[in-house]
Parts: sequence; C-alpha cells; structure tokens
Amino acid sequence: MESHAHGLWFVVVTIFIALLLSITPLSPDLSWARPDWLLLILVYWLLALPERVGVIVCWLCGILLDVLQGGVLGQNAFAFAVVAYIIQVSYQRLRMFSLRKQAAFVLLLELFHILVDQWAQNINGVAHTHWLVFLPALTTGLLWLFVRPIVAWWQRLFVVF
Repeated sequence: MESHAHGLWFVVVTIFIALLLSITPLSPDLSWARPDWLLLILVYWLLALPERVGVIVCWLCGILLDVLQGGVLGQNAFAFAVVAYIIQVSYQRLRMFSLRKQAAFVLLLELFHILVDQWAQNINGVAHTHWLVFLPALTTGLLWLFVRPIVAWWQRLFVVF
C-alpha cells in the first residue's frame, strides 16, 4: 500500500509541474511555440500506468488547466478526455512504437487538441486565425523525444509501477 501512495505522489508532482510550465509567462514571440506540457505528461502516464491515469484524471487536469488559463471552461477537459480515450483504446500498440513514431503520434494528438481549442474559441468569437497556432504541435512532438526518456528514468528511480 505504501508503494502505491509513493507512486501516486510522483504522478501528481509531474502533473503539477506540467501545469506550472503551461501557465508560465513567455515572451510574445516564444508563446506561439509553447509546447503542451500537460499533454506530454498525461500521454506519458497514460502509456506507463493506464490503470492509474485514465479519462477521468485527464478530464480533471483539463478542467484545472481551463481554470488556470482562464479559457473556455471544458475545452481542454474535452480534448484531454478524448486523447485519453484514444490512448486507452490503443496503448498496448503505442507502447511498442519506436520513440520517433510515438513523437509523431503525440504531434497528431496535439494537433487534435489545437483544433478543439480553435473550435471552442470560434464558437465564442475569439479564435486566432494565424498559422502559428499549429506551432505547438511541432514543439510538443519534438519535446516527446526528450521528455519520455527523462520521465521514464525518474519513474524507475522512484520505483513507480
């Protein structure tokens, strides 16, 4: 029981760090390329611990991100819940993908997340119509190549299984 709690705190800490990185102010030029830190961490835990992190956890993290960013309530929650469902349906195959193929898949998941954001903002009349809104998909996909091995190393170090 103690090891389960030990692992749970590590998952919560990584999600908290991802939330902090998601709301950290950046210069206007860099803000267009901000990777989706929360998506990266949630995808990692969905693949690594699908029995602990699922659709409900991702939905709650999305609601929390909506509140922190002051956006449309539910847009991130919906996108993260759908991403979680996609991963839960196919996580056994995704785990077998090479790191590069996983990065490409994460890029596609981030594109979906961006499209949901744009759709929700269009409904409210505040959408960004510049092509740079798709830049986070590239940075998120590329960052997966570094985040996955680093978090996996920390996961082994803290014996989170």
